[in-house]
Amino acid sequence: MNTIANAIDRLEVAFERRSGFGVGTNRSVTTVTDGLRCSTEEGSWKTDSDLGAALGGDGAAPTPGVLLRAALGSCMAMMYRLRAAKHGVELASIRVTVEADFELAGMLLVDAPAPAGFTEVRCHVEIDSAASPQVIERILDEGDRLSPLLDVFSRANAVLRTTSIRSSET
Repeated sequence: MNTIANAIDRLEVAFERRSGFGVGTNRSVTTVTDGLRCSTEEGSWKTDSDLGAALGGDGAAPTPGVLLRAALGSCMAMMYRLRAAKHGVELASIRVTVEADFELAGMLLVDAPAPAGFTEVRCHVEIDSAASPQVIERILDEGDRLSPLLDVFSRANAVLRTTSIRSSET
């Protein structure tokens, strides 16, 4: 826990001392490799995704929805650990369950009244700690407010697309 708290303290000092510290852009590149299977690379990391057989994939890797729910749950859990460390509160365990409702027609039918994405997202947080419920709630509230992915889910974000089209001879 001290390692986490010390890292946060160092970063807070850097924010105070250097204008613009921590501002940047991350970039991942996704390529369709076979059928619907995709490979995404960012830095030294590589992640695969696929769709199930019902949608024409092979089910050889997690779906984008699985990865998205895992990313949200992980981000929230990490933020709770970060905030607990900042406040010197020991959390024996953290478990975040993310459920997302969807309507498949929204993803497949151009004229479907349903959205292409989730219709509702629910997160259930389980904490094991000797700290008081009030302290835990404060940590969870701070973690939620500071969670980058919960923020992405909670507010509209500008998404800009550019396109490059090459003519290929077949």
